Amino acid sequence: MSKKLKLVRNTPEVAAEVTEFAQKSVDQAQAAFDKASDLAHSNMQYVDAVAGAFKARTTDIHLKAMEIAQINMNSAFTYMRKAFAVTDPTEFVTLNQDFARDQFAAYTRQVNELGELSLLLAQETVKPVQESVLKSFGDLGKTFDV
Repeated sequence: MSKKLKLVRNTPEVAAEVTEFAQKSVDQAQAAFDKASDLAHSNMQYVDAVAGAFKARTTDIHLKAMEIAQINMNSAFTYMRKAFAVTDPTEFVTLNQDFARDQFAAYTRQVNELGELSLLLAQETVKPVQESVLKSFGDLGKTFDV
């Protein structure tokens, strides 16, 4: 079984159709590139803003951690001074119980404070970046729809 190839003659109509198709292809590629470029630029601006928020929130967390460490060390020093001044064993037991109770309450507050700052960090950075990337891919996908 032999197949015959149909040869297309090089006519002005065919050349015009090929030229028109090639031009449309180039125009579509240019439009897609321009859209991708615009998205990349807007995403970079957005990422820069999110990076600023990340830096600010991370700094807040570091400062809070340093503040907590200072408070806890001061509490420990105060406890030690009181412990060295104790002369009665029951007074020492009471001092230990009070210190443990106060420190547990302080740790609970401190963990909550750090948790709130960490949550703000996540809300201001991770989620917006995720939404931006998903939106960008959706917008870019629309560019290629025919």
